[in-house]
Order: sequence, then C-alpha cells, then structure tokens
Amino acid sequence: MGALLLTAADAVARTEPMLTNLPVGVVTLILGGAYLVWLLISMSRRRTA
Repeated sequence: MGALLLTAADAVARTEPMLTNLPVGVVTLILGGAYLVWLLISMSRRRTA
C-alpha cells in the first residue's frame, strides 16, 4: 500500500501543470492524510455498528 501511495504522489507531483516543483512529500501528506481519516472513520463505524 505504501509503495502505491508514493508512486501516485510522485505521478501527481510530476504531472500537475499548475504547481511547479511540488515536493512529493506534500502530495504524500495530502493523500496519506485523506486515507488515514477514511480509515479512522471506517474503523469507528465498525465498532459502533
């Protein structure tokens, strides 16, 4: 999963025309943060259901 996340972040950072020289770490933070929030919400729903 981690390798897929880094590959996607690198692809987005290289192909985004609006943002020049966007660090891969920033894209990784955005994608990883969104995934973490989704994961926490889905785990919380399983416990309450």
